[in-house]
Amino acid sequence: MAVHRYLHVANGTSVTKTLEAAGVPGLMSIWADPLHDGPVPANLSDDELREVRGGHLAGDAPPDPVNDMRRWRQVIADHESYDELVLWFEHDLFDQLNLLQLLTWIHAHVPRVKPVTLICVGSFPGYPAFKGLGELQPADLASLLGTRRPVSAETYVLAERAWRAFREPTPEALDDLRRSDTTAMPFLASAIERFLQEYPWTRDGLSRTERRLLQIAESGPAVMHSVFPRMHDDEKAYYVVDLELEGLVETLSRTSPPLIAFTPGTDGRGKFWRGTVHTTSEGRDVLAGRRDRVVCGLDKWLGGVHLQSGSSIWRWDDHRGRVVHEDHKEG
Repeated sequence: MAVHRYLHVANGTSVTKTLEAAGVPGLMSIWADPLHDGPVPANLSDDELREVRGGHLAGDAPPDPVNDMRRWRQVIADHESYDELVLWFEHDLFDQLNLLQLLTWIHAHVPRVKPVTLICVGSFPGYPAFKGLGELQPADLASLLGTRRPVSAETYVLAERAWRAFREPTPEALDDLRRSDTTAMPFLASAIERFLQEYPWTRDGLSRTERRLLQIAESGPAVMHSVFPRMHDDEKAYYVVDLELEGLVETLSRTSPPLIAFTPGTDGRGKFWRGTVHTTSEGRDVLAGRRDRVVCGLDKWLGGVHLQSGSSIWRWDDHRGRVVHEDHKEG
């Protein structure tokens, strides 16, 4: 059996393809589940959770070999095929959540004697508005290999603790964790705060991302291919990916009453991205705080928390900078 010096596990195929283009030696794989979207409930085995996540992400689509979560695990578990496991991630919420799951999984399945190193950056020289590793040129990305550091025992402990908190059925443990010592994962606290801002806000029931879309579309109609980059105007790191934006438009156009009106484009291959959105009058009422978005219909998972209209829920209080229970939102 051939043994490779490195197994590189990255946050997506953009990075692995760039590593290959740069001539970086080793096997390439990914770990790239958008864990901030959809159910990640507690009290499930890894196999059971993988089935839940796979069902949520695939829907009716045929299986995608690149996004085979079982394969991601098998490549790492075959630890005799490589000398060192190198993880390539960045500062945003997508990556930080994946690191929580990945490090927890590695700690349980990879022998302690196997070197595991981490590259995790939030900036890069020459990229003043750095958003992620996918922006880097091959030589830039390859230069990071020499900056990798062994994953410490403290990092594993924090990752496992945060992974459990993320999957709890209520958000208190996660909110408390970001206020504790997270220096072992320096980007984690801010990523968790951004995640908690996806809870309905106390002032209008909108998540931060929902509010941004309604604001962009308020002066509409706005063409979707121009909406997508504007969704990140007030973000320090990428948050919304293309498929999530499609889902968000669908969700807000099916509330009762609809908060967004979507008109598809005429091109069969680009009906969504050439389509337009505008905020309805009811959506403008929500933006103005005259109507609560939650009463328009909410059924949403945030990690292990299931939010549903008609039940007492948790919200984000931006004034306090914390999650609060609905019963106390006016306090």
